[in-house]
Amino acid sequence: MYPDAEIPEAKKKKILLIDDEVFFLQIAKSILEKAGKYEVLTLINTRDLEKRVSEFSPDIILLDIAMPDAEGIEACSFLKSDPLLKDIPLVMLSAMSRDKDKEKAFHAGADDFIAKPVKREDLINKIEEVLQRKKNSRK
Repeated sequence: MYPDAEIPEAKKKKILLIDDEVFFLQIAKSILEKAGKYEVLTLINTRDLEKRVSEFSPDIILLDIAMPDAEGIEACSFLKSDPLLKDIPLVMLSAMSRDKDKEKAFHAGADDFIAKPVKREDLINKIEEVLQRKKNSRK
């Protein structure tokens, strides 16, 4: 319908990206915004997470597993246990891609998992895949 660069702001998908690595946040935000179809809010910690999620109303959340103030797994469990927030797709990010880390993420309610470092195409493809699954589940 719209070429990527011309998607109106109101039609862009909102992504909440939470990671304590500032460099990763900057790179990922730049990649996603240059794709032209996402609005990205970044957070370096999970403080006031419920408030920030409620204010921003993201279409998808990308959350790092290892966070200094609260483990990403705990934040994922919290979001997925909240009746008002549980339906927002949540993808866990981690440099630790061991099976037990993935298992913890899925057990906490994560909808998917991305191992870091992640390539531009893989990041965008995973976001689109999870958003499409969410859209299909509502039908």
